[in-house]
Amino acid sequence: MTIVAIIDTGTNSTRMLVARRAGNELDELARLTTVTRLGEGVDAAGRLGAAARERVSRCVDEYAEIIAAHGVENTLMLATSSVRDSSDGEEFLAQLARQHGFSCGILPGKEEARLSFLGATLGLGHASGRIMLVDIGGGSTEIACGVRGRIDYARSLRLGCVRISERFFREDPPAATELAGAASQIDATLASGIERGRLGAVDLAVAVAGTVTTLAAIDLELQRYDRDAVHGHVLDRQAVDGMLERLARMDFSQRLAIATVGEGRADVIVGGALIASRVMEYTGVSSLTVSETDIMDAAALEL
Repeated sequence: MTIVAIIDTGTNSTRMLVARRAGNELDELARLTTVTRLGEGVDAAGRLGAAARERVSRCVDEYAEIIAAHGVENTLMLATSSVRDSSDGEEFLAQLARQHGFSCGILPGKEEARLSFLGATLGLGHASGRIMLVDIGGGSTEIACGVRGRIDYARSLRLGCVRISERFFREDPPAATELAGAASQIDATLASGIERGRLGAVDLAVAVAGTVTTLAAIDLELQRYDRDAVHGHVLDRQAVDGMLERLARMDFSQRLAIATVGEGRADVIVGGALIASRVMEYTGVSSLTVSETDIMDAAALEL
């Protein structure tokens, strides 16, 4: 049975999934996440930073050893917002893929939304009716709507927890004026990028990626991250807004002291929570169901 690997070089994290297909599902062999912050400074400079490139290169070297140990037959490296938005991103990704004999691809925003939608619904067997997918990444946020297996609306917005945090937050904790400025920018981007009438009557809103999985772990008061507990957890609007208010009052060290908030998330979780809150307000959904299956799962099945 063919074993494949997906490496997702995201704006905040580099992730890997090694799996083999079992019918219409995946038999997961390995799944890892490493905070590498590839998108550090890209919003301002338009280029990848040398330190960020080195962090990702070292991470992929480590992943390549695991991939080889599993006898993977086909590895695909995916890139999203930070590579799309940087003038040297495509060259960096291609060079890194060639070095290890991997194939690679830069996902356009709508394709990222499509794969995120398919991946998110894979692990939610109960999902039915009209589904809205929210993928809050480091550099972009994708919103897609449809039914299981088929989407009819997809948009990618230049909103992400890293992008918003770098652009607006200078004080620690963020000043009220900084939070207001960030919220205004998020609202304006949503208004110009998402036609609410095209979303339709949403039966279930599903959310993926590090912001919402971290919020779910905080909401559950986990002392150690538990993927099974987080998967399927429902975050209602009151919980999201309450965590946003609480996190925004903390400084970096206080956020880092929360058991399930790591160093690579503590400086951007306020920005991510603010995006989640404003997306819920704009789209009118009352809750987000968190999924631990995502773009990598869909890409692995298609590969």
